[in-house]
Amino acid sequence: MANYLLELGVEELPAGFVPEVEERLVDLLKSGLEQANLKFESISSFSTPRRLTAVVKGLAQTQEATVKRVKGPPVKSSFSADGQPTVQATGFAAKHNLTVADLKQEDVSGTTFLIAEVTSPARKAGEVLPEIVEKIIPQLSGERPMRWGSCDLKFNRPLRWVVSLLGADVVPFDVAEITAGRTSFGHRILSPGPVEIKDADSYEEALKKASVMVDSKKRKELILAQVQAKAESLGGVAPQLSSSLLDEVTFLTEWPHALVGDFEADYLALPPTLIETIMIHHQRYFPLEEKAGASSGNGASLAFKRKLLPHFITVTNNDRAEAQAKIKQGNERVLRARLADGKFFFFDDRKTKLEDRRDALAKLTFQEGLGSYQDKTDRLNNLAKVLSDSLKLDPKLSVCLERTTELMKLDLVTNLVRELPELQGYVGSWYAESEGEPLDVAQAIASHYCPRSASDTIPADKVGQLAAVLDKIDHVVGLFALGRRPTGSSDPYSLRRNAQGLIDILVDGLTDQPVNLSMLINTLLLCFEPMLVSNGKKINTEAINADLQDMLLQRFRGKLLDMHLSREAVEAVLASRDPLIDLQDVVVRARTVDHLIGSPGATELIRAGVRIANILKGGQPAAVNESLLTEAVEKSLYEAFQKQVRSNWERDGHFTAPKTEGEYQSLLDLLRTLTPFVEKFFEDIMVNTEEQAVRQNRHALLANIDQYFKSVADFAKLQPVLN
Repeated sequence: MANYLLELGVEELPAGFVPEVEERLVDLLKSGLEQANLKFESISSFSTPRRLTAVVKGLAQTQEATVKRVKGPPVKSSFSADGQPTVQATGFAAKHNLTVADLKQEDVSGTTFLIAEVTSPARKAGEVLPEIVEKIIPQLSGERPMRWGSCDLKFNRPLRWVVSLLGADVVPFDVAEITAGRTSFGHRILSPGPVEIKDADSYEEALKKASVMVDSKKRKELILAQVQAKAESLGGVAPQLSSSLLDEVTFLTEWPHALVGDFEADYLALPPTLIETIMIHHQRYFPLEEKAGASSGNGASLAFKRKLLPHFITVTNNDRAEAQAKIKQGNERVLRARLADGKFFFFDDRKTKLEDRRDALAKLTFQEGLGSYQDKTDRLNNLAKVLSDSLKLDPKLSVCLERTTELMKLDLVTNLVRELPELQGYVGSWYAESEGEPLDVAQAIASHYCPRSASDTIPADKVGQLAAVLDKIDHVVGLFALGRRPTGSSDPYSLRRNAQGLIDILVDGLTDQPVNLSMLINTLLLCFEPMLVSNGKKINTEAINADLQDMLLQRFRGKLLDMHLSREAVEAVLASRDPLIDLQDVVVRARTVDHLIGSPGATELIRAGVRIANILKGGQPAAVNESLLTEAVEKSLYEAFQKQVRSNWERDGHFTAPKTEGEYQSLLDLLRTLTPFVEKFFEDIMVNTEEQAVRQNRHALLANIDQYFKSVADFAKLQPVLN
């Protein structure tokens, strides 16, 4: 047993790409070793911006020999009448370095074939590893790979050195005009020379002496501790330590060192989110915020709910004491210039009211073929009125929603958003509040973009949730109408993220507002169809609607499964009627059915629902002709249905679907009383009799009962739980 070390030295990789390619290296190496029958104990990995490393621990010295059975020609054509082998038999044996006497015979589907048992010789690990690694390296590159020099290899950054050691021995191979050896390189500034690696066990320590911390977990822990300590010393906290910024700076450095910088307190007159955006997205700094209890309080403006300190922490790649002053000065100078630009745009923009920017918004294209952002604003405003009517919203809430849709895209044509696109929504919110708009409107302008990322939350305010639903469904339907569907891992228009945000808001946020997504989709398709047709584009609204439903239901299905509901319950509920009409109702029904599946004595009820659904295959309820009910068991079933279910549930002669989990459970309890009658009915009655009138009447009876089952779920989908 020995340890194998592979290090790929590269030019600086993008921070976001490093963890992904590190994981891919381990997966590919594991797969390659398993396919080559080289046993190993474990694989660990290291990474920095300039190196990708894998260490295979406990690697076997040689492969395990394998025996493969190869089917040859049929026996009847392999031997002549006197029993001598034919050319087919001798050729097959010779191909595998065997004699005919070495071959076996085996019956396959009634025909006997010659079988060669081919033993693959066990090769040494040092001979096999180059073949594995040479195949792996070209598979590591991600999006937008590059070529350099005269080599054919494509990778995200040029390859500069390769270390390949099995124990203390070099395992040589050539890649990108580089021969693998034992020479690595230290920190580009602090220790730029070559570093000779003795073996895998001494790798981490050897590079540590050259100012390279190869373990990303240790770098992250060091950065976290340093930033927390410096923030504490300044009387503040660094909230971004819990965000992706910590991971990003971890993969931007090889020898991290936290450094405090300062900026003029005058800039604190700007909204904290503006300052943070400049620091985080453009400079990768950690902003510092006053500790809880020292903020502006409840009476503060929306823009100034939090209070920052006039300091920042940057994580440098250099810990030399003599360099710190210059690094600090350089970072402060860059930040000061960006803050000055932000301050100028913030105050200059406010000279023009949001409403006065409509003409500029009309010149900003939303999507080619779907008009401008002003067209989108008009569409959203009309959609807000439709939604308000359908939900019978409180008048105050309705007015705020309509006003929000009028204003929420106007900041896209401000100078501040042009300079810092990450601030869209926030800028409109700040300006709306300063212009005297209601706080509900100002807050919704900012929150309607939420969730902005996978780590973000849904809007916390009701108006923002409703506005977000309208904005996201308009975006998704419009792009689908243009044929811009996501494919594979490619989703340049963030359709999946918008769809997931939409589902999350409707399930987790608007619990008391049954938003009808199907109605909104149909309304939008009616808006988009004439626009696209006038531009010469054919549009198939049925196909678009089907594709949209499929994508939205995929996300909704995943959401339900994440709530630990059984797959059978989820599928049964989604199949019973259009789930996009009321997602909250689907959640309630899924919980009810999931509880039913796990409850005692549920089998009989589920079996009854399954048998009725299977025989009807989608039949619709119709009036039952009692005079055609001639058999005692069908009369008993009809009488029990009328007395125990219909009379207890229908109001004014109409069936009204339940609303709460308790109501659905009550309905199932009523249906449970029918199970012995249903069982007896199917035992004694030929439902599909040749007499058409009788057959139709029996189907009508079952369809009336099935209507109640279907109001909960499609019980045919629950058949797997009976098996």
